Formats: sequence, structure tokens, C-alpha cells
Amino acid sequence: MFLRRWRRVIGLYIEERLFLFILVGLLFTMGIVFGTLSAQNLEYGQKTELLQYIQFFFQGMKQEAAPVTDAVLAGNAIFNHLKTVFFFILLGISVIGVPLILFLLFAKGYILGFTIGFLLQQLAGKGFLFTVTSVFPHYVLIIPALMLAGVANIDLAGALLRSRFGQVSRPVSLDLLQGLGISGLAMVILAVSGLIEGFVSPMFIYWVAKLF
Repeated sequence: MFLRRWRRVIGLYIEERLFLFILVGLLFTMGIVFGTLSAQNLEYGQKTELLQYIQFFFQGMKQEAAPVTDAVLAGNAIFNHLKTVFFFILLGISVIGVPLILFLLFAKGYILGFTIGFLLQQLAGKGFLFTVTSVFPHYVLIIPALMLAGVANIDLAGALLRSRFGQVSRPVSLDLLQGLGISGLAMVILAVSGLIEGFVSPMFIYWVAKLF
């Protein structure tokens, strides 16, 4: 009963803001596409330098007797994710920061696309395996959480803007609480992704490194 109710609430929230979710999804996807194209258009010297760094990283992993999980890595990942969402909140409340939210989502997609594109281009099948095992586990949570936080704070900015012109259908405090609540949910999801990045992904990376 409880889960059914929450499913209905979440479904209604997405339905009412479907345009924003589509917009954010398209920008993130464009970022991935441009990042992939940038990886393919790197100069030879840049490709060689990055490939040497990756090979050095794998050689170091091979020398480890067991997978190295890292609480510091997890902590840093969680801190960076929470900082991003907090920045989204500030930009949403400022109203004029909405374009920057969209740019940051595009940039996140660009970084992901560049990483995946480079690995696939330079390492082929091994790059695909490395992407699936080391990038996918935490990004499967990061992507929807960032999109959710982005939509929530763009929507909050819209509500604040409407209130300034007297076009309100409910108290703006409710919109503020809703935006903060959804941003909080995104933070929880991102915290889980940080734990995966620090404690689960290193094990996958260790096993994949044995193939290089």
C-alpha cells in the first residue's frame, strides 16, 4: 500500500514535469554525444598520454594482492555529489541560475561520454568490459539522481518566478519544501552511488585489470 502510494506520487510528479525531464535528458544525452566525439578527435599525443596513464593504472592494480576498497574515495565521491546538488539548490533559489544548472548537466554528460568514448576507442572489447564493470555500477544511480535534482530545482525556480508576478496556485513555501525534499532524495541516491564507487567498483576494476 505504502509503495503503491509512493509510486503514484512519483509517477504524477514526473507526468506533471515531463517537459523538464525530457529537456534535461536531451541535454545530458547531448553532453554524452559531444564527449564521445571529443574523445575520438583527440590529437595523437593526447591519446598516447591518456592511454599510458590507463596502462599504468592497470599495472598498479595487477600488483595488488586483493581488491583495494577506499573509504577516502567513497567520501570524496559523496562530498562532490552532495556539493553538486547543493549548488543546484542555490542556483534554483536564485532563479537566474537555471541556465547554469542545464550547463552543469550537459557537462556531466560530456565527461561521461568522453570517458566511455575514449575507453571504447582505445581498448575496444576490454574498454567495454571496463566501462560496464567500473563506470556503470555507480553511474546507474548518478544519472537519474542528477536529473531528478536538476528538474526539482528548475521547477523550484519557475515557482519562485511565478510568485514574483503573483501567478501562484499554492503557497511558494510548499514548492520550496518540495524542491528541497526531492533534492534530499537525490542526495541519498548519490550517497549510495558514492559508496558503490568506493567499495564495489574497485573490486570490479581489480578483476578486469587482470585481463590487461
